[in-house]
Amino acid sequence: MSWSRYREAILEQLQRAFEANQEMIRTAAHLIADTVAADRIIHVFGSGHSQLVALDIVGRAGGLANVNPIFDPLFGRAERLEGFVSALLTAHAFHPGDVLIVISHSGRNPAPIEVALHGKRHGLPVIAVTAVAFSRSLPSRHSSGKRLFEIADVILDTLGAPGDAVVSLDADLSVGPTSTVIGAALLQAVIAEAAAQLLNRGIRPPLFRSGNLEGADVYNQELRDRYRGRVLFLI
Repeated sequence: MSWSRYREAILEQLQRAFEANQEMIRTAAHLIADTVAADRIIHVFGSGHSQLVALDIVGRAGGLANVNPIFDPLFGRAERLEGFVSALLTAHAFHPGDVLIVISHSGRNPAPIEVALHGKRHGLPVIAVTAVAFSRSLPSRHSSGKRLFEIADVILDTLGAPGDAVVSLDADLSVGPTSTVIGAALLQAVIAEAAAQLLNRGIRPPLFRSGNLEGADVYNQELRDRYRGRVLFLI
């Protein structure tokens, strides 16, 4: 059964990804914790389906309130067009002490590469969520010749397969992409570790509560007010 093959594949990859990324999860969490402690902003970008992973840490229950999404309104349709994201970045200010997360399965397209390079020029540490082996097998589509993993300071490797889909149906048909599931899980692990590190420092992490809990609306609004003008609240 194809669904059970996908279940086995995703669980196996998730386990391997968590084991392979233990050190990087702690390192990324330390950067995030430092950013929160300094009252700075976490910027996150993904284009196309990678935007799903980016939005998974934006404005949700158990998520940090100081996360600013760099939103791609074209949902990846222009991610191969060099210079496209420069227009998106005009709406966002990067400052020392901020951190930048960039998500791209292949790590080869201009949009995520340009966001990462923009962050580096502004002195931000860059956390990449990407499939390193797959990315190494591909040439960059950006004029710099760089791929995302070659720019980032911290790499969360999804261990994703070429083409993403992992369940082969015949010689040229596959289903069951893994990049969203694995990427989101790794980022949520980083947020969880960062929140724990903040508590260990005596700092209460600014975590949203579910809007379906009594009293959460007032609490969450206080967090939004705290970061108003510095964070784009999509949700």
